[in-house]
Amino acid sequence: MNRFAVVVAMLAGVAWGDIPPPDSSGCRDKAVGAACKRDDGGEGGCVKATCSRNDYSNGPPPTQVSYECLTCDAAALPAKKQSCATMPAEGIAGLLGLLLLRRRAR
Repeated sequence: MNRFAVVVAMLAGVAWGDIPPPDSSGCRDKAVGAACKRDDGGEGGCVKATCSRNDYSNGPPPTQVSYECLTCDAAALPAKKQSCATMPAEGIAGLLGLLLLRRRAR
């Protein structure tokens, strides 16, 4: 009978753990606006949200506590960075134009 009590006590302790809010694990240690992965594997951006958790500090039954957190939102997907490099054809045309202007100046 003592083994049964020990097993029940161990399983009850596991159930008291906090479960992170949906789509929040992808924003751990990131800032607002950073790219992240959602729970379903899709891409998104970190946004401020209000999350809640159970607080057992006063014993059972728990009370709900709200706190500010970051969640990964598909609608806040950051824009892809654009390259500022010029296209090779534009660069060559620009150099030829400078050479022609230099010849005319002589």
